[in-house]
Amino acid sequence: MRGKNNNKYTIFTDRFPFIIVAVVIVFAVILIFQLKSKYPLPFFSASSTEAINVAGIEYPILIASPADEEVFDFVSKNMFVPIEIKSKAIEGLDYKLNLVINNKDTIKTFSSPPYKHDWHPEAPGEYTVVANLMDSSNQTLSSSKIIKFVVKLKYEEKTPVTEEAISINTAQAAESLAASNLPTIKLEIFEGPTYSAGEDICYYRIKAVVTGNPAPTVSFSKDDSAGAWGPLKTQINLTKNTPSYTLTAIARNSTGQALGSMTLNWK
Repeated sequence: MRGKNNNKYTIFTDRFPFIIVAVVIVFAVILIFQLKSKYPLPFFSASSTEAINVAGIEYPILIASPADEEVFDFVSKNMFVPIEIKSKAIEGLDYKLNLVINNKDTIKTFSSPPYKHDWHPEAPGEYTVVANLMDSSNQTLSSSKIIKFVVKLKYEEKTPVTEEAISINTAQAAESLAASNLPTIKLEIFEGPTYSAGEDICYYRIKAVVTGNPAPTVSFSKDDSAGAWGPLKTQINLTKNTPSYTLTAIARNSTGQALGSMTLNWK
């Protein structure tokens, strides 16, 4: 007697549950792909990076540089603060990313990666930086953690040289040069007072120490040596009848003149 084969044929009602399950799975897969095309990946996965949740969507944004509480010691004016932002979630989105210093100054706007910027601060001090993701209406969608850092200067900042400063320095140099060219004169005793018994006089011999460019000429108010000691020296003879005399001398050159004087007494 031949046995009956129960597995050879299966009626439709027996297969119906499997068909329902297959249809549900197909629709679920289609729905998942539609959601992924509409929303970015962070919608489906959690992240430890700080972010603002807008309309149920997270855009994790990480400031990789500078580090929080980092200190920058600038030893030259060419140094800068390297700022780097990392966020795979916003790549390919039609949004912009703003770098904001001290919660008020936008120093850089990115529309695509890489999100890197070398910032040159105008002065030393304490700063904060934050990265804000902005939509087309300039509304903030997400923000990074606020990072604090310090900038110190270890060099002497020089004042820029302007045309006005150059003009002033040139004028001062010209005045200084003119002043150095003006004559000066100083009278010094190089001999005396000396008493000459044969002539019954007390004489002084005086020299003029002069400066100036060109070299000045000197004229004395009196020279009892008749020029015997040269153009910069003179002799003054005092007698008992004229026991005192005030000698004057003038030094002259093309830039001007100077006056020197000395009072001589019988001793």
